Amino acid sequence: MKRFKDKFTTFILTALKILIAIILYTSRDIISKIIKEFSFNIACVFFIFAIVIFSLYKIINSTINIKNQVVLILVCAFALRALWLLNVNSIPVSDFKVIYDSAGYFLKGDRSMFWGTSYMARFPHLTIMVLYMALMIKLFPVHNLLIMKMVNLSLGVLSVFLIYLIVRKMFNSEKKGLIAAALASVFPPLITYTAVFCTENIAIPFYLLSIYLLLGAMKKKNSGYYFVLSGVVLAFGNLFRMVAIIMVIAYGMYLLIYRDDKLIVKIQHLLLYLVPYLLVMFVVSASLQYMKITENSLTKGIEPKITNVLKGTNYENKGKWNSEDAAISEMYNYDYDKIHEASKKIIVERLTTTPPRKLLNFYINKFADQWNEGDLSGVFWSQLDVPKDDIKLDIMPSGRKVLQLIYNCIILLIFIGLFNRKKIDENKEINLFYIIFCGYALLYLITEAQGRYSYIASWVLIVLAIEGIELISFKHRKKEEV
Repeated sequence: MKRFKDKFTTFILTALKILIAIILYTSRDIISKIIKEFSFNIACVFFIFAIVIFSLYKIINSTINIKNQVVLILVCAFALRALWLLNVNSIPVSDFKVIYDSAGYFLKGDRSMFWGTSYMARFPHLTIMVLYMALMIKLFPVHNLLIMKMVNLSLGVLSVFLIYLIVRKMFNSEKKGLIAAALASVFPPLITYTAVFCTENIAIPFYLLSIYLLLGAMKKKNSGYYFVLSGVVLAFGNLFRMVAIIMVIAYGMYLLIYRDDKLIVKIQHLLLYLVPYLLVMFVVSASLQYMKITENSLTKGIEPKITNVLKGTNYENKGKWNSEDAAISEMYNYDYDKIHEASKKIIVERLTTTPPRKLLNFYINKFADQWNEGDLSGVFWSQLDVPKDDIKLDIMPSGRKVLQLIYNCIILLIFIGLFNRKKIDENKEINLFYIIFCGYALLYLITEAQGRYSYIASWVLIVLAIEGIELISFKHRKKEEV
């Protein structure tokens, strides 16, 4: 098993070196762009982040106690996110507007959006977000959008704290936990999406808490309760953003490959988080159907999931949403089996008739487009359809270059960390996060591409960057000793 584990780790690290190199290469000229296109907007964004980063550096290297350091870092995280909310008076747009409008109709007794061929019946994974928004509108009839932004802000700061806890537990180091929290505080996607009414803002804290509980379970002898709780919490996160299956698979792979327990113990641990996860999903979905709120299961709409893969293989549209593939459901009158077969046929045709070199270029570019954007489209979604008068400082597109620079620095740290094989073998929990990132990278290679989709897994990048800081610190200490 040790031999397989070593080979698997080598395979993962090699794959990641290639993938991370692609991200760095496709955004390599960011510094020259900042210099060439320097403007007032760039200067403002740069100045704000420079002050915060300097403050974070001083906090981490201060002599004040750990508790106060954590609080001060969270204050910095809060300040940046609050500043962004004040800068852009964002509104629900695109799918988020459909969700918000559906919530209003639901409160009036209209459940048609969950039935027949309506949007939510086609994509039932958005159901819980509709119910959440309906609750917000019910409780706060006038200022519900503001309250939802405040919830996003609070959960965003909570995510920073959870990242601190995860890294502290994984590396058994307060200092590394503080550094991770500092990186999370200034991480562009986690800031800019605070103003967006998307499901990920609610799902991410659940995903993070689930991982923290899993790490706790693996470090304790009587850990059954933690495994169960990890599965339950992950299921709640999945109810808001239904891509937690990647986490479920990653948990299983890590437990089976990297844990030293007997096989029967590994299987027991796997079932302890998997069964509660599936049970929560089933109970919530069945309850909604029983109450006649939804017609279909939350995990199976009237439109088969393969249509998402269909869009993802459309090289003419870079694997993004396109009207040609989107029309296939209506073309077959929402007949599930016919849509599935037609989509499958088109996918096979595209993959088998396209020249291999063209196909390779398509997937390389698709991966790069998915992961190389510094804010993962957070600024775009925040400012979309917002009147100019409601934007204090428009950072599209010039100011985003500063965000890109910060993002690139974190990606560079990840790349450096991939060469820290000795520490990776010593601190094997980091492999869980490598597997998670590879899982989401593969998912978005296969399915429809959109910058926003990476947001749900973007926190993984912060954790992985710590390995790079570890290697740089080690080299620096070695130099000083010489």
